[in-house]
Amino acid sequence: MSQNDNVDIPYIDYTRLITCILYEGGGSHVMELLHHKGLNECHMYSVRGNPIGRASLAGGLPEIPRTEIVNLVVSADQADYVYAMLYEECDMKHQGKGMIFVNRLSRSSRVALPPEMEHAA
Repeated sequence: MSQNDNVDIPYIDYTRLITCILYEGGGSHVMELLHHKGLNECHMYSVRGNPIGRASLAGGLPEIPRTEIVNLVVSADQADYVYAMLYEECDMKHQGKGMIFVNRLSRSSRVALPPEMEHAA
């Protein structure tokens, strides 16, 4: 029996996943903003693709898209505030900038370091 077999992982059912799709890049700026707000349960990745209606060719050559996706897990009571902050910061009121949506997570668990690692972070 290993040390991890008897660890009780708490079941949390009040979290939301916010997904922010940025067609013109800017994911690293969003990640930095979130970090300064104390929100560190997020990740970003780049994808290929353009929004519907935007040409994928420029001068006969394929355009290299800068589309980035940021995923962020927050508690339910933070979701509206973070959504509004991202909407304003990413200037989503303009067409073709991107989109943001929120999903309820059916379950999640806290990210917790072992006691001996807490001071290293």
